[in-house]
Amino acid sequence: ADMQRAFALRPRSIPAAALAGVAQLQPLWHKLYAAVAADTDFLAHCLSPFAAVCAWSARELRALKACAPARTGKPQLLLPNSVYLQSTARAEPSFVLSVGNVQAGEPYQLSLVHTLQSAEHEHLKPGPLPTVTAALSRAARLVHAASPCIAILSKPIDKLALRTRIDVRGVGEELCKAHGIPTVLYVSMRDLARARLDASGDLLLDGHRVSVVYVRFDFSHPFGSLFSSAAGSEEQLQEWAAVERLEASNALLSSSLAYRLAHRRKVQHAISRPGGVERYLPKAEAAAVRRVLPEQWLLSSAAELKEARALLEAHPADFVLKNALRPRTGSGQTQARAGGRMVDSPEEVRRIFDDERQRCWYICYRRVPLERHDAQLVHGGDVHHLSRQAVSEVATFGAYLSDSNGEKLVNCLAGIGARTRPDACDHPLASSLGYGALNCVQALLPEQALRT
Repeated sequence: ADMQRAFALRPRSIPAAALAGVAQLQPLWHKLYAAVAADTDFLAHCLSPFAAVCAWSARELRALKACAPARTGKPQLLLPNSVYLQSTARAEPSFVLSVGNVQAGEPYQLSLVHTLQSAEHEHLKPGPLPTVTAALSRAARLVHAASPCIAILSKPIDKLALRTRIDVRGVGEELCKAHGIPTVLYVSMRDLARARLDASGDLLLDGHRVSVVYVRFDFSHPFGSLFSSAAGSEEQLQEWAAVERLEASNALLSSSLAYRLAHRRKVQHAISRPGGVERYLPKAEAAAVRRVLPEQWLLSSAAELKEARALLEAHPADFVLKNALRPRTGSGQTQARAGGRMVDSPEEVRRIFDDERQRCWYICYRRVPLERHDAQLVHGGDVHHLSRQAVSEVATFGAYLSDSNGEKLVNCLAGIGARTRPDACDHPLASSLGYGALNCVQALLPEQALRT
């Protein structure tokens, strides 16, 4: 009854050496995001062109600047994941970063898949649930050592998918039973609108002093395009008062506003430009990160548009567009704010290239040639067999926590997982699976890889 999510019966097998390469990057991503999030001027420079024409982006930047002083001397918590695509462009296994997400998927339900698959397969990489909940509990005790309280933020119950509801409850149970957290609250932005700050800066909600807010709510741009104040719902617009109250409080957020903006594609594009990564990381670490960055062109830049257009004319099927304002594209039923879908049709890509107003919201990426593999996916109670018709994205999950002096208390890989889906977008399962069925990752040792 717990498993409400499509899942794979067999793990995605990847050579151990290739897997270790991306696993080792996760602490570097934390270091990079922490530095970018602390650089308010850089974030404002990246996002100000959008803020000049978009009411939502302008509101984000006002909140970022208003909340910047509250970040000083406050512990920092981040529980992100990095999603990679396995490319066939080289002879040896290689990965390209698809997106950095500011929050960690479905850790509880992935743990259920791991329990099933580990009974039949060896060398499975664990998911993030134990490490993520340990980081949350440690963060909560930094704020309130004697009586930690963690609020798990998601959509209201009437809008929350059952699988997400089960997942956040599973995380809450792990916090209580494995880490002794006495109070776990399940809240929405409607609930947090009632929260108030006391004189000490504590966040008070219904008699509880909230230590940590574990964010499982999509704060991304609602539409991924021009937004006017008149276009938004009253509920969306009222979120900002609650957001600023959270940021100003003693409570730690698993994804603060600065961290969320640091994960925007527009910001990540800026980091990818010459000198961008090197601004925040030493030379060797920056080189390691650059090896997995995708080729990308910002279509609001005249020079990059010209270069991308020439490439598109020569190879029209080799490029996709993704929204510059979101960390990743919307996914219909799994995110209420479904703006910003990926554009992969050559005809639609060309149409947006030629639309001066619309193209400014997009970044062009070279399509990654994906490795096809076999899969058995369970969905709706049925097992679907895909013979060399499945593709997977691999996610490394992380945990980062620093204290009020900036000292790193936790900076580690939290786990590894995957999502597996049909390779063709017109496959009968494609629309219902979204990003894909939950899957675990098996590390193939050299002799196993040779046999495979």
